[in-house]
Amino acid sequence: MTMKKLISLSLGFYGVLLFGILPAHAGTVTVSSITELMTYAVQNGNTVTMTPGTYRVRDYLTPERLAAVGKEVDRKNGGRPPVPVLEFSGSDNMFNLDGVVLEIDTAIYAHLPTFGYHRFIFVSGNGNWIKGLTVRYVGPDQGTNGNVLSLWGDRNTLEEVALYVHGSSPYGYGDLLGKGKNPGMAPLGKQSGMMVGGDDCTLKRCKVISRAFGHCFYIQGARNTRLEDCYAEGTTRATADMLRDTSGIAFDYDFRSVYENRDGRFLITPGYRKSLCEDGFRTYGGGGPRDQKTGKTTLINCTAINTRAGFEIVGPADANEKTELIGCTALGTERGYLLINGNIITRRCRGNTVHGPLLYLWRGENADVELEWTGEGSDYTVHALATISGKGHRVKLTRWGMQGEAPKLPILLGYGMPMHAEMSSPILPEEAVDIFLINETGTAVIDSSSATNCTIHGLDHVELKVLAP
Repeated sequence: MTMKKLISLSLGFYGVLLFGILPAHAGTVTVSSITELMTYAVQNGNTVTMTPGTYRVRDYLTPERLAAVGKEVDRKNGGRPPVPVLEFSGSDNMFNLDGVVLEIDTAIYAHLPTFGYHRFIFVSGNGNWIKGLTVRYVGPDQGTNGNVLSLWGDRNTLEEVALYVHGSSPYGYGDLLGKGKNPGMAPLGKQSGMMVGGDDCTLKRCKVISRAFGHCFYIQGARNTRLEDCYAEGTTRATADMLRDTSGIAFDYDFRSVYENRDGRFLITPGYRKSLCEDGFRTYGGGGPRDQKTGKTTLINCTAINTRAGFEIVGPADANEKTELIGCTALGTERGYLLINGNIITRRCRGNTVHGPLLYLWRGENADVELEWTGEGSDYTVHALATISGKGHRVKLTRWGMQGEAPKLPILLGYGMPMHAEMSSPILPEEAVDIFLINETGTAVIDSSSATNCTIHGLDHVELKVLAP
């Protein structure tokens, strides 16, 4: 036996003796097909590199493989169980997918099961690292009411993963025709991006470019989630442009909307601009694989462009945990930051008001919010810079990088968000107690009779005991 082999064996023996473990990644392989990739996706402890190139998922999903999708899903309890298409059930794997593009043709949706919640790439294993993957959608405008990629297991990491999402129906009207559990006037086929349901997961430098109705990034029932330098982008459309349609679903329904506007009618209202996707970054109060409350989430240097909400964040129910937003940016959104339930901290975050308010701070307790208002005025109807309700919040609003006179948008203290956060709906008074507000924006504060024991520092305070404009 050579000296080199003897040293190697000795190091291996003492590594096991001292640490009680073997190396986590025992196998190192290179694959060049989806079939090979999925072979290792169900194994443990491998380092897998895929040859760069574009791979058509439709070629992999033979009739036999499509027939197997959903066969093992338990449907006895009803509801919307996860229905994986490509499942990564193995654990402690490293997948180096730099330069790899998976192309998904929405035409295959017709061959998927009609039950459950479709999760195209489903990471149910634990401790996996996936880097460099690009997923690109092609095909007709139709969705599965599911998402592209779900982290269902714990301690998984995504790095530089990019989703280019296309395909949902109807598309082109945002949520005006309905959403969620009550889809409204038209059958709804959503298509969302990345979902986190497992604990202790991390997303670094990931992005979702959405041309579909659905969320870009969303978190349900996960604890200790961390997103760093992630990017969400949608596109927008003026409501006046929707009203010019001479065919299509809005035209067929006489331009009705599921939302009541400010004159009491359920109609698409001109003067606004809508995002055609859902939220850039969204946390829900609970859900996920354990059906538990969502815990602390940390978002650092994340950016949302032209999405419905830039950041719609529900604070953790445990007051000892604080969800944190640090250095985040929301531009061109219908509302930059919709912060719910308190227990949220924001620092060095900013946004503009070209399509909607910077902030809805809605209910809950003990949020500590600092936001910088940037950008110029708007060609569209925007009713407020911010609305604030809840108890014991500290709020500091400042101007950042803004030249000239600020747009005349009031801060509404003692007001909630409009119904479903739809801007064409009225903003009504709502309880605000023990709020400490620092206003350095140069715009007025309007408080309702529902604001009690609040302290305001800064410029222009107006007491107005009527509904906001």
